[in-house]
Amino acid sequence: MDTPDETSEASPQAGRRRLDGRTIGICVCLALVMAIVAGLVVSVLVGAKASTATGQSDPTVQLLRAVDTAKLVKIPLLTTSGKPTSLAAFVQDKPVVVNLWAQNCAPCIKEMPLLEQTSQANPGIAFLGVDTQDQLAKAKVMARRTGITYPWVQDPTGDFFVGAKASALPTTFIIQPSGEIVGSKTGAFKSQAELQQWLGEHLA
Repeated sequence: MDTPDETSEASPQAGRRRLDGRTIGICVCLALVMAIVAGLVVSVLVGAKASTATGQSDPTVQLLRAVDTAKLVKIPLLTTSGKPTSLAAFVQDKPVVVNLWAQNCAPCIKEMPLLEQTSQANPGIAFLGVDTQDQLAKAKVMARRTGITYPWVQDPTGDFFVGAKASALPTTFIIQPSGEIVGSKTGAFKSQAELQQWLGEHLA
């Protein structure tokens, strides 16, 4: 009688056992990877909610917190007649909308008539223009051309621009009589309605 070939009979079973073990191992690895990914997703979502709740994700809020208003209001500026002044001279008993501009800034030229219209429509809010690192004669020409009647001053050194944490022109912000900056915008307003809405949101 022929003796059964034990090796040939055992090989398929051993192969199945190795296959089952390999499959289980792969499944375990996949499960671990999925658990790690899920944990990371939850962590990111929780972090995002926390940042939103504290305002840390809002670059405007971060900018406002970064401005040292105590120093900003004291930075030397010049009147259009060349006399020394500062923002402190204009922060009195009402909010002040401060608009940083320059005579060679095309968006500034388009925006300034909107600021003029809005200043006329809101007597309870003061407006101040800050001409940054400009030639006075050219700045005066632009002020006349855009028709602004609210006061404006010069920032001849650019120190005010830096102190306000501005990154481009035009930049507009609102400062309360308390010295708190409650709103800031980089870039021009497109319409008086947009500017009025912005004021309402920050001065409500």
